[in-house]
Amino acid sequence: MAGAAPAPGQAGALLNHRKRKALAPAAEDEAEELEREVEELESELADLDRHVLEHLRGTAKRVPDAVASCLAALLPSALIEVPTVSETSIVEDDQEQLEKLRLLKLKMEANIATLPKVLERMNESVAQCEKLESLNVNIHPIF
Repeated sequence: MAGAAPAPGQAGALLNHRKRKALAPAAEDEAEELEREVEELESELADLDRHVLEHLRGTAKRVPDAVASCLAALLPSALIEVPTVSETSIVEDDQEQLEKLRLLKLKMEANIATLPKVLERMNESVAQCEKLESLNVNIHPIF
């Protein structure tokens, strides 16, 4: 059968198969070349991205300095003053904060001391509500 002539339908199939085999290496080479190009482009894109980020970081560091120097050049030197914070204002602020903290602590202690009384009154109220429920008395909906 190997030496026999193929049937008319099979002859076309063998020819097409041979063409596919001949075209396959060219298509594979082209696909590999495209993949290499894509990889190169992706690496170039990554490099460009890195360069842009470096440039933006550098610009972000330089802009405030440039603006400050331009403003300093525009203002007369007599108007440029550096505000100083006196040590007494810091001590006064600390004293105020300490006083507020002390008052807060006193209020918390007073609230904690009254908690047992509040708990007792809550338990009494719950007991009264349960007593009313057990009496089966009709209570007006307003109440």
